[in-house]
Amino acid sequence: MNKIGCVFLILTVLAFAGTGCQNKTTSVTKARVEFKNTVEGNFFFIPEGSTAGYTKIDPDSLGNYAYEVELKEPGYFRYVGVNNNFYLVYLTPGARVEIQEGTDGVVFAGDHAAENMFLSKNVYLGAVPEDIPLYSAEWVSLNSEKVNRLIKNLETSGLNPDFIRLQTLKYHCDFYLQRLNGPTNTAMFAPQLKIELADDFYDFMKEIYFSDSSLVQMPKWFNMILGTFEQMEKKGWIEVSPDKYMEIYAKRIKNEKVRSMFLVELLNFTLQKGFADDFPAYLEGVRPYITHPEALKALPALETRYRESREAHKTILRGQVAPEFKAVDVKGKEYTSADFKGRVQVLDFWFTGCVPCRAEMPYMEKLADDMKGENIVFISMSVDTGDELMALWRKMVKNKKGAELQLNVPGGFKSDLVKKYLIHGVPRIVIVDEEGKIVDANAKRPSDPKLRMQLEQLTQKI
Repeated sequence: MNKIGCVFLILTVLAFAGTGCQNKTTSVTKARVEFKNTVEGNFFFIPEGSTAGYTKIDPDSLGNYAYEVELKEPGYFRYVGVNNNFYLVYLTPGARVEIQEGTDGVVFAGDHAAENMFLSKNVYLGAVPEDIPLYSAEWVSLNSEKVNRLIKNLETSGLNPDFIRLQTLKYHCDFYLQRLNGPTNTAMFAPQLKIELADDFYDFMKEIYFSDSSLVQMPKWFNMILGTFEQMEKKGWIEVSPDKYMEIYAKRIKNEKVRSMFLVELLNFTLQKGFADDFPAYLEGVRPYITHPEALKALPALETRYRESREAHKTILRGQVAPEFKAVDVKGKEYTSADFKGRVQVLDFWFTGCVPCRAEMPYMEKLADDMKGENIVFISMSVDTGDELMALWRKMVKNKKGAELQLNVPGGFKSDLVKKYLIHGVPRIVIVDEEGKIVDANAKRPSDPKLRMQLEQLTQKI
């Protein structure tokens, strides 16, 4: 299949036209997986796409190894075997599945045995031949063909039509995520691999409207939608607004369930990251777009979490006096908050071992350089401690040139400053106004164009 044909196929499926049979609404029912391993060792079972860590399967009081989970619709899980091999597992509400691992591999029995055996033999992993540049047009074409072969195998398998439809969607979503996140992840974790993307590399997402309700059954579905919109913002394909971005996203999602569930997850995401001053405004802005019954049921709990979060973060709400800081540059010169009174301060908390922090550095450097001359100062606040990390920090920043000031916070994560800002993870961006009051204690990352717009709006008011 030629490149145009491959892209068309991707768009056809990922536009989620909602054709074909739809999954029926089901009540929440427990699914049970039993493990009958004949090889010794630890094994794990987790929801596919989970970031909560692996759940080790231990025997119960009767010596049985089992995993139970409440399900309201079909979904995917991951079995990590004794030999650390990964197996995708398909479960439905009420299903009883048996997994047996022996010296020859894994065998599935019980409900969905045929489906799960198919998955074990038809895995999509991005093909990366040495003679094809990563994420090139050739790479896209090669992986498109691989996905098409897997789908052909699926269509001729004789398996349950509902499973075929859902798994077809998953193959395309897996490929979509590879294209969406692959370049960024490679730059973060394998910077030695130089990637040159064609100008049209991200064009495949231009006509995506998320119209299939089954999308919410996909692992990492929320990350996929959010990542799509954030990339669209960077490309200028949708409006950028620090205040109204949730509403802009909502208007782009055609399916009621997907739109409603996404907005609930997005609101929840703002609370997970720490208190969001604008949460009430966000909620009121998107409330008309949250119409699906399942999503509506989640709103009271979100509002309760907001009130709890507001109380827990009351010292760093917008308008509060920003905690004073003392920090030093590579030569040991001390700076304090008072040195920057009368200017907007952008504080970037990070440390040398943080891969996402380092990935954001070029964006922060460019932002600082672009806004040079404005009444604003960009301050890189390293929380590294100890001789080894401090030496690494000095090496990393000593030759940096630009509008960004490179400082270190004595005491790092144990410092009073970090504690007062309630910082538990980095990168963390804090914006302080010219009067020394907090504007945003959990601002967007530098790679997000909404941060630039927020700062431009702020400096124009001065």
